Amino acid sequence: MAHTNQIIESKTYGDKAKFLVTAADSKGALLKAQVWIQPGAAGPPEHYHPIQSESFEVVKGQLNLTHKGKQLVLLPGEKFTVEPNVLHKWSNAGTEELVAIVELRPALKTEYFLESMYALDQQGKLDKKGLPNPLQFAAILHECYGELFVISPPIFVQKIMAKVVGRLAKWLGFRGHIPFPGLN
Repeated sequence: MAHTNQIIESKTYGDKAKFLVTAADSKGALLKAQVWIQPGAAGPPEHYHPIQSESFEVVKGQLNLTHKGKQLVLLPGEKFTVEPNVLHKWSNAGTEELVAIVELRPALKTEYFLESMYALDQQGKLDKKGLPNPLQFAAILHECYGELFVISPPIFVQKIMAKVVGRLAKWLGFRGHIPFPGLN
C-alpha cells in the first residue's frame, strides 16, 4: 500500500510519481500525486474513469491533454479537471521534463494500479508497449474493476477480461496488487 511521500519510479521510462495524499490519508476521497514525465513520453492510452474526476496542475513543462477530442496545452500554473466518464489522454510532448500534480477523486484503488505497474516495470516484466503478461494485467484489472476503461478493445471485452479472466488469473496465482519495492 502506498504511503505519503513515497516515490515510485519507472526503470524503463524514467517517470516518477510521489504520493502526496493517499486513499488511506483521505479516507478514500482523494489520491494526489506529483509526477515527473520525461520529454516525448506518450502517457497513458486514451481512457476514461466512470466515477472519478482527474485533475491536472502543471508545475513545470507542458502537459498536452486530449479532452473530448480537442487538444489542450497546459502550462505552468494552469489547472484542468476531467470529469467522470469523459474520454481523455495526457502526455508530455514538450522538450523538458513535465512536472504536474494529479488528483483523482475519489481515490478508489488507483494507487494499487500505479504501484503494480511501476513494480512490474522495476522487475522487467513489461513489454515494449508498457504492458505486463495478459494474465497478470487481467488480475490487476480485476483488483481495480470498473475504475478505468481504455478506448480499445471494446468495453465489454475489457469487462470480461477484468471479471472472468482476472478471476482465473488470480486463481492461477497472479496477484491483483504488486507492491512497489520499499513501500510496505
